[in-house]
Amino acid sequence: MRNEYIEASGRVAHQHGEPSDLRHIGRAAFRRTLFDMATIRAFEQRLLQCADRGEVSGPLHTSIGQEGVAVAVCRHLRDGDQVVGTHRSHHHFLAQGLARTVADDWNPLTAPPPAAAEALLTSAFAEILGRPTGVNHGVGGSMHLRHEKVGFMGSSAIVGGGIPLAAGLAYANRLRDTGACAVCFIGDGAVNQGTFHETANLAGVLGLPLLIVVENNGYAEATRPEEASAVLPLASQGLAHGLRAAAVEGGDHAGLHRTAEDLLSSMRHGAGPAIIEVETYRHFDHTGPERGSAVGYRSAAEEDAWLERDPMTSLPRTLTAHGLLTADEDEAIRAAATAFVERAFHATPAPSTVPPVLDVRTLLRGPAREALDEREEGASTEEQAPRAKWTFKNAIAEGIAGALRDSPDVVFFGEEVANPGGLLWQAGRLDRSLVGSRIVNMPISEAGFVGMSCGAAMAGVRPVVELMYGSFALIAADQLFNHIGVIRALYGNTAQAPVIVRAKVPIGRGYGPQHGLNPAGLFTSFPGWRVYAPTDPREYLGTLNSALRCDDPVLLIEFASLYDEVFELSEDDFTRRLPLEGARVVSEGTDVSVFSYGIGVNWARAAADELAAAGRSAEVVDLRALDTLSTDWATLESSLARTGHGLFVDPAARGQSIAPRLIADLVGRQAGVHRLSYLACADVQPVTPVLEQQAVIGTADIVTAVHELLKAH
Repeated sequence: MRNEYIEASGRVAHQHGEPSDLRHIGRAAFRRTLFDMATIRAFEQRLLQCADRGEVSGPLHTSIGQEGVAVAVCRHLRDGDQVVGTHRSHHHFLAQGLARTVADDWNPLTAPPPAAAEALLTSAFAEILGRPTGVNHGVGGSMHLRHEKVGFMGSSAIVGGGIPLAAGLAYANRLRDTGACAVCFIGDGAVNQGTFHETANLAGVLGLPLLIVVENNGYAEATRPEEASAVLPLASQGLAHGLRAAAVEGGDHAGLHRTAEDLLSSMRHGAGPAIIEVETYRHFDHTGPERGSAVGYRSAAEEDAWLERDPMTSLPRTLTAHGLLTADEDEAIRAAATAFVERAFHATPAPSTVPPVLDVRTLLRGPAREALDEREEGASTEEQAPRAKWTFKNAIAEGIAGALRDSPDVVFFGEEVANPGGLLWQAGRLDRSLVGSRIVNMPISEAGFVGMSCGAAMAGVRPVVELMYGSFALIAADQLFNHIGVIRALYGNTAQAPVIVRAKVPIGRGYGPQHGLNPAGLFTSFPGWRVYAPTDPREYLGTLNSALRCDDPVLLIEFASLYDEVFELSEDDFTRRLPLEGARVVSEGTDVSVFSYGIGVNWARAAADELAAAGRSAEVVDLRALDTLSTDWATLESSLARTGHGLFVDPAARGQSIAPRLIADLVGRQAGVHRLSYLACADVQPVTPVLEQQAVIGTADIVTAVHELLKAH
């Protein structure tokens, strides 16, 4: 077989297996390949039956016809390698799971699969059927599978959404020198997503051990690649970003095995990222049991031709022709796989008679990590501690530099973060020994490196990500809100993405609407994020130190107008951890409560001084935690009860302001005006029917709410 993966020659290597490759791979390996493919097919056929009975919630994307791709690639992965899948990912999940739970030398003709493999299938059935015994407690469903123990790190229902996550996993592998690789399976349509190009470039620049496998099944739902992509083959688009590129024809099982083996082996030795485009076919429509021809975007003749090339037909035929398989062996392997799937399916527990309770804090927030140091300013130890003068900006730089010194898991990503002009360089806190490894200059690719931080965080790394301006969060919105913020909800609290994002807001500096966005309103409109805008460096450092020990994603908003203000700080200020929940009364008053955050607290303090000179007493309250789940209603209500009047000062444009939500909720709590939205959580719509029924409101909920409201008042 030709082994000419492209680096300098500037073309895609079209791989072709030879008879010698079949013999090299061997009879035993192909028996396992057939068994795994037959298992995946029987699994999905059983799921289609369940869906026909109404037992599967949401769309069911089957991979029938594509099984051989995942099986061939995952066979060459090792313990510690990771896989990221797509919305169509049953075959990725099962191929990787079987590769990790069944020994390579196991013979399907002589022994039953081990109990661990049967448990894997049972938990997958339970997950897709919405049972609490599912691998992700029945929360994720068909499109959000995850099983970290076998190295399947998750499937993303956003086309192309998993690519930067896989890059983050690969980055973590390289950082820790584990020798492990990350594999991301995508469909042909994902090559046209910006995340593909941003991440391919990032992977090339950083030399990540990342393999992207494009399963080109001929249709992105109903659109052919030649209708949507100006450059074909698709693998050549990876080539343009410096990835080694290979293409494998449909039905060339030997070529695919050898290509995957060669690329992964070279990657483990530092050869860098690669892409394989594999020609394949899905026999059914985008979702459900119909053929695509029944929907009208392809012909029955085309489908029949691909049935002849089906891996469950073409591989046994090839092996039989070369004396590596008999018809009886083929039949016995299929029967063993079908029996295996049926045992696993019938071991799946029936639906529980007691519905699970939707707990939004479990889905979106982790448990408290440890007791925090909550010493108040002015404590006796603080009064005696020596102080030094720091600008707000330099204090932030020292906080990040200290975090990098204290933990090898902390990394710092962003544009220009290691260059002159960057925060650490300006403050004289840049550790040059960490540049390129843990302090990483990123291309202008916010979606790519924010998504990469998510994957790294899922692997236990603690990324601090700099968005040069809050407005740039909109460029990375998919990764911030469809992935990082809802990781817990997607996978039933089996995954965390503790990413810290720093975002600058240049109020009063003439940057205009494309750079001047205050992202507080944006981030608090989506679930999962803890949001803070510290008003001084003590608050900032205490929040940063706690965020570094929190398993939830955290946004830290920085008002650039505060950067050059000078504060006196002690050494304790750089190590103290402040609680991540709870507002604080900055100054007491009796006439009016002024609520704000960040630079707005400074404005409120100055206003309180002017009001005092006029005989008015204003109480200033720093909101601190700005997100919905962390709002300290007790402190706000207590302050308002003392003063009788309230003013929200929001350093944001009207459309970006969080004040309307806060005012509506606060007034409603006091005046008997309530809001009815998705029950328990206003942001997350679950997959599992019993949980979805608890969350989504209807007529009965309105009637109940009205009765309770009238009864209470």
